[in-house]
Amino acid sequence: MKLVRGVVQHYSWGDPAAIPSLLGLEPDGRPWAELWFGTHLGGPAKVIELDETGQRGSAPTLSDDTGGLFSPLTAVSGELPFLLKILAAAEPLSLQSHPSQEQARIGYARENRLDIPIGNSRRIYRDPFAKPELVCALEPFEALCGFRREVDSVHLLHSIGGGASNLARLIADHDLDHALRYLFGGSEEIRVLQNEIIDSCREHDSTSARWAVRLAQSYPDDPAVIVTLLMNHVTLAPGEALYLGPGNLHAYLRGTGVEVMGSSDNVVRCGLTNKHVDVNELLATVVPEPLDDPIVRATPVARTAAGRLWRYVTPPAPFVLWVHQIDGTETIRARTRELTLCGVGSTDVLQRGEVAYLAPGRELTVRGKATLFRVTEWTDPQS
Repeated sequence: MKLVRGVVQHYSWGDPAAIPSLLGLEPDGRPWAELWFGTHLGGPAKVIELDETGQRGSAPTLSDDTGGLFSPLTAVSGELPFLLKILAAAEPLSLQSHPSQEQARIGYARENRLDIPIGNSRRIYRDPFAKPELVCALEPFEALCGFRREVDSVHLLHSIGGGASNLARLIADHDLDHALRYLFGGSEEIRVLQNEIIDSCREHDSTSARWAVRLAQSYPDDPAVIVTLLMNHVTLAPGEALYLGPGNLHAYLRGTGVEVMGSSDNVVRCGLTNKHVDVNELLATVVPEPLDDPIVRATPVARTAAGRLWRYVTPPAPFVLWVHQIDGTETIRARTRELTLCGVGSTDVLQRGEVAYLAPGRELTVRGKATLFRVTEWTDPQS
């Protein structure tokens, strides 16, 4: 097997302590937002060979700033269609959605025709691919994910009262799509309504209202703050997950989790950020339909030699996430190119926060008590 050395991303919303703690390191004062394990150009990982006993063997080819010798993961795996991350948010991320494969193909071609450089901050479509995501909580994890049922939003807004009741009547008389276009219309009437709604939220004890007040402090004139009142507020327990497919409006609020995504950079933002937003493109890609239950729970697959095997069942994506809960000796046999993360506990080969790469046909034997998150390439069961 090959031990993967991840790449840290120090985004401003990151938690300064969560990822260092997971890795057994002292915080350095910087925000540690994400730790990437993959071949994505924004942070390509490196590997070091382990021998059959699990010891760090002689290092291949590339030296890094710590003096160790590493080789690029891509040299042994090729370009992986997925990216595995540990994500730790201390502050909310932007309100966003991701395009479908067809929307990404069309948008990428359009922005190429407009000669918008790939690295330009106003560029939305940086590649012609969809970007499905799955995030699994390592600790309680808060997020906004999809729209709640219209009748539930109407009830909440009426209970908040004031200007929120006006928005409730708008939804009752029309639908979510109409409400979104109204809120993002940019008129002075909307700005006045927004201030009235936030004032009413200050007197309301619901989680959605409290978050709206908090977000309004950071983004006081952003209509996306009011849009969050129409969305599902979710608190994931450890082991619960969210699947974010094309058109799903979402924002991570805070917490630490394991995230797997298609290896794409296509993000359509509509607010809660200082980055480029494009409301028109968001409205063209978002799916304004209620999502009754956003939470994805692991499905038991089998008992194994040392515990249980679970899988997160999602629509077809370039990846599948499996969970091995082990207490003893377990052998993992790879059918595809795979990454295995030790998320909880430890083993003789993988410590908490470490990742191994396995090529098809290779095996990994571990001993210990741990929860292992294993990402494989998606394969068609009919093929």
